Amino acid sequence: MSKGEEGVIFVLFKDNKILLQQRDENCKKFPFKWCIPGGGREENESYEKTLLREIKEEFDMDLDIEQCEYITDYPNNEIRVYLCKINSDQIPTLNEGMAMKWVSIQEIKNMELGFNQDKLILLLESYLEKTNDY
Repeated sequence: MSKGEEGVIFVLFKDNKILLQQRDENCKKFPFKWCIPGGGREENESYEKTLLREIKEEFDMDLDIEQCEYITDYPNNEIRVYLCKINSDQIPTLNEGMAMKWVSIQEIKNMELGFNQDKLILLLESYLEKTNDY
């Protein structure tokens, strides 16, 4: 997503870990970097529909919107961040990017993420601590 584009970032969360996606060599921005996944909104599409569509496209998972909670706008009002708690029978399959891996917030803090998502990790950690999910 480029600056000014509307879209979502989705944090897939299971067993106190976050699913990161490694961008491939074809990405114009941040090739080979690890990121919290996301995607752009299509015309006349709600943020919630974008969220569920992007999760399906990138990881072949069908989530219920009730599993996902809007947590913040980042880095501007046009990109919404959602935390989606998945259960053990929901297994992501990588459809986009080079790789995926489950990582703890402490491990992520030692990584250099694309899109300056390091700031997002701090917001996410604070949110999870407030909600006692971490």
